[in-house]
Amino acid sequence: MATTGIESLQDLYHGLPVSKLCPKKYKSVVFPTLLKIAIGVVGFLTRQRESSFAMDLNGPALAPPEGVIPNLDNPPNNNGLAIGVLSACTAIATVCLFIRAYARIWLLRKVQIEEGLTLCAYGCFWGAIYAEIGLIDTPGYFVHQWNVRLKDMILAQYYVFLFGVFYTIVLPLLKVTILIGCCRMFAPRGHRSEGYFWWGCVVVIIVQITAGIGIVVALNLQCIPHSAIWDITILATSKCFDLYKLQVASASIQLISDVAILLLPQQVIWSLKMTWRKRMGVSFIFGLGLLACISAAFRLETTIAHGRSADAVWTLPPLAFWATAEMTCGFFIVALPCIPKIMMETGAGAKIKSILGMSSLGNSSKRNWESEGTGQSSNPSKLGRSTTDNTYYNLDTLKSSESTEYLRKGAGTHDEDHKGVYP
Repeated sequence: MATTGIESLQDLYHGLPVSKLCPKKYKSVVFPTLLKIAIGVVGFLTRQRESSFAMDLNGPALAPPEGVIPNLDNPPNNNGLAIGVLSACTAIATVCLFIRAYARIWLLRKVQIEEGLTLCAYGCFWGAIYAEIGLIDTPGYFVHQWNVRLKDMILAQYYVFLFGVFYTIVLPLLKVTILIGCCRMFAPRGHRSEGYFWWGCVVVIIVQITAGIGIVVALNLQCIPHSAIWDITILATSKCFDLYKLQVASASIQLISDVAILLLPQQVIWSLKMTWRKRMGVSFIFGLGLLACISAAFRLETTIAHGRSADAVWTLPPLAFWATAEMTCGFFIVALPCIPKIMMETGAGAKIKSILGMSSLGNSSKRNWESEGTGQSSNPSKLGRSTTDNTYYNLDTLKSSESTEYLRKGAGTHDEDHKGVYP
């Protein structure tokens, strides 16, 4: 029967006008080649058809537990929580961007590579938010997968793919921005290679750039053809690899990088020629990077839980929320060094102290501390300029090019014997 079918195809081929244009010596080669192509195409279409028939696209995306009836039309969800979280994170990131832009562009009149990186990160951040907003409608947040139609998983998978790509781009951009800023403050030119701080920052920057590019490429090559990443109807005929190990590796790299960024400046800060109170304050400001570490740790934990769960739609929202919080913390840390400059220029710090009734108390305690620390009288007329010039770097007397430039000035007043501690 098969032979008869092939002979019929051969007769049909020889009857075609195109066969007359083909030289005789090539006819024995052309027909088998065309036959193989035809058989391959027919086989592919047959498998596609069988795959479509095998899956009920209007049915649940996951078999429900025993005794549970799927609710495919109006499944319970917690979209309100998602809207609140996304709105808060978006608002914080946007405010932080404007703080950075106002301090750097308007007050300091200085635009450097960090501003370009931050702007690119903000644009990609909105790409991630767009994907998360799309998930509100399909399939919804905190919805069990057996309450989602199989055909709706196509769009959901597409949004998840977009979110993963944009998230992977945002974090390296923000962390490179943070590290470049730290190097400008704590690693003055001429002393950069003398300590571990500079080289530690360089290593983290290289890791972030390399990992970011590699993970984005891997996310886009996880399936061949590319559309099989989200189109489950062609998944059976596609070649894909499991993303679980890549996701865990990505989360681990970000957590380790956050811890490194948190710890790297601390030794340099505590080596500055400043009062212990100012060192404590600066250390606390940079210690707020702990928020990013916490977000990254929870993101790693939720990534592991998501990868091990059969109900992937249900475990996706915590992962998305912590990843969004991690990006938001990045924008917050980028804007943080600019806040003192804005408060100094606008007088907001003095107004806040006045409102809280802290002005007189703060001045009194400062005079007492200066008296104890310098052995001089607490009388402000006796303290005069010497205390300010020799010990303190008051924000209201600085007109520097950086919001935290006083740190670098403190570093510059180090004794020559202590130069070695500076990168």
